[in-house]
Amino acid sequence: MKDEVILRQLADAIVKGDAETAEAKAKVIAQYAKNPTEALDDLYDAFRTAESLHVVGGYSEERFASSASAARAALNVLKLNLTPKQTRFTAKICGGPVTGGNDMMSAIMAAMLTAAGCEAVDISRATTAKELLRNAEQSSAELLVVIFDEQTADMVKEFVKEFQSGGFRNKLHAIAFARGSQPMTNESGIFVFVAREPLELLSRTTEYLIRSRRKDSA
Repeated sequence: MKDEVILRQLADAIVKGDAETAEAKAKVIAQYAKNPTEALDDLYDAFRTAESLHVVGGYSEERFASSASAARAALNVLKLNLTPKQTRFTAKICGGPVTGGNDMMSAIMAAMLTAAGCEAVDISRATTAKELLRNAEQSSAELLVVIFDEQTADMVKEFVKEFQSGGFRNKLHAIAFARGSQPMTNESGIFVFVAREPLELLSRTTEYLIRSRRKDSA
């Protein structure tokens, strides 16, 4: 079976909230696909579809929870079969939502960053911006990916306030990952950059690390 077919079946299972099928398809991908890591992109897109439907009222809390369970079942399989990219431009990176905790997207992004060669830690159990920052500090993270969505886009100012008042500017660097259609700027200048798509996040993180490492060695 071609990779694109099984990947589509995996995505369909996640959107439908079929955890058993999602896990089964992930196992097939892990065993037979040329590059199982590529399935993370499809997993992200599928969960993003379910998330968007939930935001507009197309999915109930129960239906969305089923999609989250399906995504997690597949991700748990794929994480065991990741082959991290070999690179000297790496860092310890923590990621989590600005508030709320238990964010499935944080787990997906952590897996993507791990596949890119970084040491990524999902700290989505944090329920406030202050807790997120403290957890990242305690993990000795160099970078913190702060995830915003349609419902938390207006919490940028709160995060900026905690970042500045807590003295975190000299301890770690923050990256904003903004999901959804809500506009988001970096007026405060505290974010290294603002990304909207996974590939943009990965490529710009790599670019930042290359510049940072070269600057340190100069």
